[in-house]
Amino acid sequence: MEEAKQSLMPVAEALERLLESALAFRAVREVPLADCQGQYLAESVTSRVNVPAFDNAAVDGVALRYADLDEPGLTRPMPLRVAAGDAPASLAPGQVARIFTGAPVPAGADTVLMQEDCEIAETRVRLPGKDSVTAGQNIRPAGQDAHCNEVVMQRGERLTPQAVGLIASVGVAAVKVNAPRILVLTSGDEIQSPEESPLPGKIFDSNGPQLMQLLQQSGFVNVQREHLPDDPGIIRNTLTRVLTDSAQRPDVIISTGGVSVGEEDHLRAVLAEHGELDFWRLAIKPGKPFTYGRIDGIPFFGLPGNPSAVLVCYLMLVLPTLRRSCGADAVLPTAMPLPVDFAINKPAKRQEYLRVRCVSDSGQLTLQKHPNQSSGMLSSAVWADGLAVVPVGSTVSPGDTLSFFSFSALLAG
Repeated sequence: MEEAKQSLMPVAEALERLLESALAFRAVREVPLADCQGQYLAESVTSRVNVPAFDNAAVDGVALRYADLDEPGLTRPMPLRVAAGDAPASLAPGQVARIFTGAPVPAGADTVLMQEDCEIAETRVRLPGKDSVTAGQNIRPAGQDAHCNEVVMQRGERLTPQAVGLIASVGVAAVKVNAPRILVLTSGDEIQSPEESPLPGKIFDSNGPQLMQLLQQSGFVNVQREHLPDDPGIIRNTLTRVLTDSAQRPDVIISTGGVSVGEEDHLRAVLAEHGELDFWRLAIKPGKPFTYGRIDGIPFFGLPGNPSAVLVCYLMLVLPTLRRSCGADAVLPTAMPLPVDFAINKPAKRQEYLRVRCVSDSGQLTLQKHPNQSSGMLSSAVWADGLAVVPVGSTVSPGDTLSFFSFSALLAG
């Protein structure tokens, strides 16, 4: 990759290029429903049955023919009792059936009345008048939720708990999910493990644990992690090893640190020698040194070394690209416009993602800004509910509206 001085790329342009470059993941595995939650479908899911499989009662009450209703107070014989799980039955004209929620509606019946609207005795029922009843009421028709051979979940959709429940309801016990192998590379001689005793001049690694958790919460479970010292030779040897060993070769590489312009930022230089650089340095705050390219055909995301910059770049750039490679069309949630209670008097030179908290002020949701927006601080991200976006060139006054992305919505997908 040839190093060249370049202006800062706008965030929207960078995201557009990332999404256009995203290729479908080849790694796919079939997993039982118990093990798929949170992952992304690699193939659409088709229903094996109608759901419901038969017309069934939505309430406890009585089933009858609407045509048999007349004036209020009419009584009808009730020779039949139908509970959930019973075999389908038939109802003769002029008769009603005692029925319970989920039970199959007897053949010959087309309406279900709530038990509160009737006077139910042992074998007879006093009915309300026809004018107070709608034909077909309180019946869940066969196929209301899904029809046999209907696609109920599309490729690229995320397997939420409710999605897993839907898939189970249509008789599917296992699904095919995207299973990319993701390699996380942390870098820097200053980094030490949190398990170790503090050493002079060192800092504990927060980016590695943070990225591992972000990926897992985003539905990517096949993640490996390695740490690289500030040694170009070791960096080259490590990359050669993971790229040539089929058991280790990743589908995506995400690094933290080593991609800025310092003399000890060796990782980007090594990648420049052996890969293809698509772009480097964005008009984003925090996260300006963000790098994207390919090494031996593998997508490479180079994130800055500061932990809040890692968080912002992952949520706003890396995760949307991973979702697109899974086949998702919607890769970011819709931003919520909310007023703020703070001021920013200096026009933003880069699109800034502020760590903010959403509070209720007299019933109106308002955004509060954490006082410390340093890219090296994570306590502000723990305090915050999400990110507020300040566009390039903008100032902010109390009462102005900014786009707000909650952390929960960003990670939900």
